[in-house]
Amino acid sequence: MNKGARTKQLLYDCAIALFKEKGYRNVSVDEIVRKAGTAKGTFYIYFESKSSIVGEMMHQYDAYYDSLCLEMSPSQSVEERLDFLISRSCSFTEKEIGLDLIRVLYENQLQMRPEEQEAMDINRTLYQVIISLIREGQEKGLYRQDQDCLYLAELLIRCLRGTFYEWCMKDGGFDLKQEGLEVTRRLRRSF
Repeated sequence: MNKGARTKQLLYDCAIALFKEKGYRNVSVDEIVRKAGTAKGTFYIYFESKSSIVGEMMHQYDAYYDSLCLEMSPSQSVEERLDFLISRSCSFTEKEIGLDLIRVLYENQLQMRPEEQEAMDINRTLYQVIISLIREGQEKGLYRQDQDCLYLAELLIRCLRGTFYEWCMKDGGFDLKQEGLEVTRRLRRSF
């Protein structure tokens, strides 16, 4: 990692730590740069605003999904790999991102035009992995072949995103991992 990438990661890590400690709305750019030990101008080289740090979370999610792919084994069934991916995604969202930041992420996404939303880009790692697993499931006769695997992947991701959204609305009032697995398993039975 070059110096610029390290500086950007440092700013991101410091911001996330402060957001978790104090809440997103209670943290200023000044506090972030003070914690990172950088100048305010340096912050704006890497991020347009405090809210763009939340956008960077999408890239962190993708890096996390890339690492999960390395942990999955082709010897596992399609269902086991999907459960693994969903379970770890829920745990990452709950423990690493947290309720406050996932709310802010959704707020930011709701203010964007559809073409600006990276979260819905089918080229993202999560989409590609789920498409691949559903296609494999169709080839093995686990899922119906009369449905487009991209469409089924979108349904599954919508279901998971909806579970995250409701978890936010209920102020983290249920076990995200347990609920995420339950609702996505029920949906997959219809595939």
